[in-house]
Amino acid sequence: MPLFPPDKRTDKRQKRKLLARRILPPLLLILFVAVGFQLLSDTGLIHHYVLPSPSQVARSLVQDFPVMGDHLVHTLRVASLGFLLSALTGAVSALLMDRFKLLSDTVYPLVVISQTIPTLVITPVIVLIFGYGDWARLFVVILVCFFPVTVSLMQGLRSVDPDLLRMMETMGASRMATLRHVKIPASLPAFFAGIRISSTYCVMAAVLAEWAGGGEGIGIYMLRTKRSFRYDAMFASILWIVVLSLVFYLLAVLLEYFALPWRDKTEIRTSQELPS
Repeated sequence: MPLFPPDKRTDKRQKRKLLARRILPPLLLILFVAVGFQLLSDTGLIHHYVLPSPSQVARSLVQDFPVMGDHLVHTLRVASLGFLLSALTGAVSALLMDRFKLLSDTVYPLVVISQTIPTLVITPVIVLIFGYGDWARLFVVILVCFFPVTVSLMQGLRSVDPDLLRMMETMGASRMATLRHVKIPASLPAFFAGIRISSTYCVMAAVLAEWAGGGEGIGIYMLRTKRSFRYDAMFASILWIVVLSLVFYLLAVLLEYFALPWRDKTEIRTSQELPS
């Protein structure tokens, strides 16, 4: 342990170094794959009518954005609302199952079973029940995304140090006080781990729900471009799905950063101890 803690300037430098270590390698790998794929396409080893080149996909991203933008907004709205509702549903479910053992024994197996049904199979049934609208899409997003939040938070609540719980009981604290001051703060890292996992699923779930219905959405746009053999536009829509999923993930990371600021300092300290 250092005798004098590092100053703020050193902390900022370590943060930039840690961020570069996480971002640069995957970016360089993606750039290398894109350049290699473009060279193979230019030399004719890969035909553009089979797989479009990165330059064709980039051109479609720009030219088709006025049409694609409306579909993106619709998918983003459904994914955002579904993600928020799934986080709320998962948190409430985990708290209730942690509080009531009978409820946990009864509901938890059903929660697990709900994730064993393939989404492509259950989505048309959900659309038939709720109709060809946003309600069906919201339900699919919630069904896909609430499970990681529920399981992670419940595991965090049940992994609290028993000595802390016994101390609160000795001090005469109520169940609500123990939950507020001990169990919830101790389980927040696990909760945000589930949030990060769910954030990568919400856009995909919204797209899967769009495939089973009609209307607007980037999933509908993808199907239309596929059926018209516009593979450059289809791959452009796939890139937008990836970008939206990354945006949701980064928002979840930022939320965790502001909610748990001490974890960021722990990561910096750990990176300093690791060999470079």
